[in-house]
Amino acid sequence: MAKLGELLAELRQDKKMTQRELADKLHVSIGTISNYEKGVHSPDLEKLINLADYFHVTTDYLLGRCESNLSPDVFKEPIAERKTIGEFIYAFKQLDAARKDALILIMDEMEFHIAINRCNKKEY
Repeated sequence: MAKLGELLAELRQDKKMTQRELADKLHVSIGTISNYEKGVHSPDLEKLINLADYFHVTTDYLLGRCESNLSPDVFKEPIAERKTIGEFIYAFKQLDAARKDALILIMDEMEFHIAINRCNKKEY
């Protein structure tokens, strides 16, 4: 699993931020950010939480304890009139294997049609 410094550098670069910009956001020095990214020092608990909040990830993700960089808030987002993402995932987990496979096939089919439509729009 990736280390905190590697993950932090990747998140910062994904936002096209400099170490100075991140340091200013956290109210620390550039050297502190550099030390975090090099693995020389680790942030204290308050700074770790601030980093997770700023990048919309969990502290577990920053610590390399999970691979998902999704914020817990994403599970509260509505995906349809009557369901949040969290409710959809919970409902999906309750399905038997055959129904899960059927739903995944439907989603794959929909993604395929979206890709085809995008390609067709680029041609015109």
